[in-house]
Amino acid sequence: MSIEPTTAITRRTAIAGACAVCAIVATGCATGRADQERQPARIPAGRVEVGGATAFPEHRIVVTQPSAGVYRAFSAICTHQGCSVTDIAGDVMKCPCHGSTFKLTDGTVAKGPAREPLTELTVTVQGDTLTVQ
Repeated sequence: MSIEPTTAITRRTAIAGACAVCAIVATGCATGRADQERQPARIPAGRVEVGGATAFPEHRIVVTQPSAGVYRAFSAICTHQGCSVTDIAGDVMKCPCHGSTFKLTDGTVAKGPAREPLTELTVTVQGDTLTVQ
């Protein structure tokens, strides 16, 4: 009778493997791959107040209206580590993960650790509908 050697997966090996998969996924999001595959989002213009901004987490975008009828849109993917920027307070958008803030006017970094601005997206207005790409 021969005994075959077995390869046992330890708890440490399983956790290390899971962490590696998470790191790969997070890196893919942080490099903007999700932005490259973005489908156009159609949003009612009335949901964005003049002088304010609205986050649309289902589309991972933030739309601002700095003055009446002028719209700007930004990717809500933080340039630091890919978290969703969905908190809006005053004149900034906040990333809940590490505290980066971005200016509503142009998406530039107001406070790090992020160093790069949010990606600006194209907004077209047709009647009462905004299309963001």
